Amino acid sequence: MKRMFSSMLLLLAISSSTQSQKLEYPSFFNIGGVLSNNDSETHFSMVIAHLNFDQQYVPRGVTYYDKTIRIDKNPIKTALDVCKHLISRRVYSVVVSHEPTGDLSPAAVSYTNGFYQIPIIGISSRDAAFSDKNIHVSFLRTVPPYYHQADVWLEMLSHFGYTKVIIIHSSDTDGRAVLGRFQTTSQTNYDDIDVRATVESIIEFEPKLESFTENLIEMKTAQSRVYLLYANEEDSYVIFRDASQNNMTEAGHIWIVTEQALKANNTPIGVLGLKLNYANSENEHIRDAIYVLASAIKEMMAHNETITEAPKDCDDTGAIWESGCFRQ
Repeated sequence: MKRMFSSMLLLLAISSSTQSQKLEYPSFFNIGGVLSNNDSETHFSMVIAHLNFDQQYVPRGVTYYDKTIRIDKNPIKTALDVCKHLISRRVYSVVVSHEPTGDLSPAAVSYTNGFYQIPIIGISSRDAAFSDKNIHVSFLRTVPPYYHQADVWLEMLSHFGYTKVIIIHSSDTDGRAVLGRFQTTSQTNYDDIDVRATVESIIEFEPKLESFTENLIEMKTAQSRVYLLYANEEDSYVIFRDASQNNMTEAGHIWIVTEQALKANNTPIGVLGLKLNYANSENEHIRDAIYVLASAIKEMMAHNETITEAPKDCDDTGAIWESGCFRQ
């Protein structure tokens, strides 16, 4: 009897020790949204509401709440709104879209939240700049950057057996990123590619082209007739226009382009390119982003990791919020 009583005390002691080591987690999590229109805000709220009834992603006793603002074309106003309406409400992460005229406002959201290590998930920003973790320290995204299309270029060149190419790219961050990605990937993945293409010439141009004829005349003296083009829609229009006038879009000339170039209304017949499916389906990306966040929080709880309260004041420039930091 004495031995049984001692065993019971030991079990109680172990149980008490286990409970004392169990971390206390917040009972609710605010998820912020910086979105482009009213429909997206409504959908964001609806996804959060449905999430709370999904036991696969939400542990018992945990509730998620949505806090959204409309993205503004003025990046300074957007940053101020993030502080006033999101960070002040202790958001544990922010989902950000973009407004039609550019990516300055998403960048402002990234800078503001990144300062406090609050994770940001971009659902439409595809600029190469957001891949720089020295600047956008806590930025993730559900869509790949445009320059990752260089990976597909290499696969296409291998598939068709093209061994010599000319690369044409804009001189901005994205254009140079696609060139760097192509060169790096072609070297590191040499064993995985049946036919390795060599770059005969690299032509870099300043964005906002008025004419590309001079470069095309130079290209005519090269041996290669396979052109890899990275350019936005407007510059692609000028390049295709001048290439057509110089008979460089006819049979015997191969153009492999990135997604933006396919949008030009004079894209020649026979151009090869690729397009990301569902890239513009904002509602689908909102849902994916929210469920990724919920999965991450649940996993942190399952691994008994500390989750402290999120920052609540943009005037507080003190300690970094450790719970928001990336883990590789």
